[in-house]
Amino acid sequence: MSKKTWIISGSCLTAVVVAAVIIAFTNPFAAPPVAKAATVTAEVGTVTTVVSGKGAIAAAATSNASFVKPGTITGIAVTVGQTVAVGQDLATTDPADADRELNKAQSALSAAESALENARSSYWTASKALDSARAAFAAAPADAPERATLGDAVREQEISLPSRDTEVVAAAKTRDDAAAEVAAAQAARDQTVLKAPMAGVVTAINGTVGSVASGGGSSSDSAGSGSEKPPAGLITISDVSALRVTASIPEADIAKVVLQQTAVVALAASGDAPISGTVISVAPTPQTTTEGVVTYAVTIQLIDPPAGIKLGQTGFVSIATAEAADVVTLPSEAVKLTAPGEGTVQLVVKKGAPAKTVKVKTGLTGNGLAEITDGVSAGDVVEIGSATPSEDPGTEEPVS
Repeated sequence: MSKKTWIISGSCLTAVVVAAVIIAFTNPFAAPPVAKAATVTAEVGTVTTVVSGKGAIAAAATSNASFVKPGTITGIAVTVGQTVAVGQDLATTDPADADRELNKAQSALSAAESALENARSSYWTASKALDSARAAFAAAPADAPERATLGDAVREQEISLPSRDTEVVAAAKTRDDAAAEVAAAQAARDQTVLKAPMAGVVTAINGTVGSVASGGGSSSDSAGSGSEKPPAGLITISDVSALRVTASIPEADIAKVVLQQTAVVALAASGDAPISGTVISVAPTPQTTTEGVVTYAVTIQLIDPPAGIKLGQTGFVSIATAEAADVVTLPSEAVKLTAPGEGTVQLVVKKGAPAKTVKVKTGLTGNGLAEITDGVSAGDVVEIGSATPSEDPGTEEPVS
């Protein structure tokens, strides 16, 4: 009987001990564990300030090729994506009207050339007749009865010759005008064949065989030129040998942007490394959205863009506006700014000891870093970020 009672009592004692342990570990009123803040070491590095914007990848130059005069399209000789050379045939319109005008002009020119030849022949005939009359008059004796008649013949020829010369001049002008008409008619005939105004890649065709081309002639546009975009042509050709992106930069940052600054462009739909670039233009006038946001267009020339880049892709632009190299740096979140160029950090003096608030002076801030010009040296350790539980608070040793 007594042996059985002892066993039951032992079991109860064990249960009480276990319950006490569980209560101790789950007691909401128990003191929190010792926490240890994350730290970071001040290092010598480079701080770069940047301004950001975004825009679309575009060709350095684009040409919208169109016929000069309206006409029915009879052929299109290229396809989208095709590479073309300058002067290559792109499309044709019906040349019937132009051919008729050219034939008419050529016939008029032929008639004018014949008239000029006749006028010249008459002039030379009259000129020779004058020479003959003068020779006969000079050969006749002074007392010859026919001398008076020969003199009258000379005077008649001298009076008529200038009119022959005037006829030649007028005929020559008529011939020249007719030649100009032929040249104009030939140009109009040539314009029924649309040729590539520049070398590049065909990026759009805005017409089909049988439709009527609107005319108006070709126009060109350079990315970032700041000019209003020209209307779309029948065939658009883009020079993809050089690519650019024109980014919209907020008005608060535009004063920091100047020509020749370096930039990087990250493509939204690509895992490739950012593309290097150079600022080549800064628009002098702003753009204002319907919401009233004011931005300025800044064009960046891409350097060695990847082969797979596509026109129209979104590019996120970062322009380096200032740089401080070989300076003491800390992550920006480790510095609490108190005034422009001033702040405080939590300097770790000894491991396990509370951090000391230290005033610092700051320089450039960018790329996640802050330049520290005074108050902290390379190698100093400061607290950063949120505190994390620590199993071992450590000993009070100087931080090396």
